Amino acid sequence: MSYASGDIVRISFPFSEGVSDLGTPQFKNRPAIVVAGPDAQGDFVMAAVSGESHHTHSVPIQPADLAQGRMTKASWVRADKLFTVNGRAVIESLARTKPELMARVRKQLCPAVGCK
Repeated sequence: MSYASGDIVRISFPFSEGVSDLGTPQFKNRPAIVVAGPDAQGDFVMAAVSGESHHTHSVPIQPADLAQGRMTKASWVRADKLFTVNGRAVIESLARTKPELMARVRKQLCPAVGCK
């Protein structure tokens, strides 16, 4: 399946602690929004989607922002939490956003990561 900027997907995301006491990788399933990609290796730039609103550079996802699909609870895009993920880590597609939401997310990216 292919994904485009503005698609909200559920991914298998590694715990920040990395491994369990037994040395096995630990993962959790989390929503993320595609910011860019894929590159030649099938990697996408994504931003975390959170159920917490208190982050400085978060952008709310309103029901009207969705072109298709739905979010199961109130959610915010964390423009300050970017990462690359290979497309194989995507578990499922949750929603596709309207271009206006990605415009608001991109407006927060530079203040969040320090570009000019």
